[in-house]
Amino acid sequence: MSSPNINTLTSFSGADLVVSFANQVIGELQKISWSIEREKKPVYTLGSSDARSFSRGKREIKGSLVFAMFDQDSLIKSMKSVLKSSESTIFTTSGKLAITEEENFINAVEMLKWNITAQDAINLSRNMDSKSKYNESNPKVSDENFEIPNGFSPIRDNRIIYLDSLPPFDITMTFGNEQGQCAFQKIYDVDIIDESSEISIDTIVLEKKLNYRARKISPLIQGVYSKEEN
Repeated sequence: MSSPNINTLTSFSGADLVVSFANQVIGELQKISWSIEREKKPVYTLGSSDARSFSRGKREIKGSLVFAMFDQDSLIKSMKSVLKSSESTIFTTSGKLAITEEENFINAVEMLKWNITAQDAINLSRNMDSKSKYNESNPKVSDENFEIPNGFSPIRDNRIIYLDSLPPFDITMTFGNEQGQCAFQKIYDVDIIDESSEISIDTIVLEKKLNYRARKISPLIQGVYSKEEN
């Protein structure tokens, strides 16, 4: 017979975890990590090789997010819907950017036409080089006659949204197993600082890694997160 004084502990796995960014759940997240670091230096005095005390300095909370890559950036899409509902905007290098302004890649290269399109681009480049040399001696020639083939439409870079342009947001990690036991942990004011990815001929699953800094992080708490518990 078990004793009523024994506390039962519950463990969770990654399969029990649902992660919310602001109020949006992004299913593409594959991994989340965090670490807490603080400056601590020993204080020495004359006559002793041992530290007398330790001074404590700044604390830093940082971590990484790994996403599976599909045909769209789910984090940007989700954060834009949050910003749209709160009537906020994103600031980029071109200034204040309305969240409805998106780069439209209508002329994306079709895989089956890649060789033809690439060859057209090579020929166009050669023609532009020859016309450019002619322009130097004959300024009357206009560049308006130059045509760019499908698939090589210039990108309007002042309308592209980078993840490091997103305003800080909270991440809520909610654990729940099949026995109905729940716990949560929250990371506050997450700010993306960089993103990286790679692809090769041997890549089966595309991934993207984001590194972030945060203001604070809560311990793992039993139950389900409620907004009143901020």
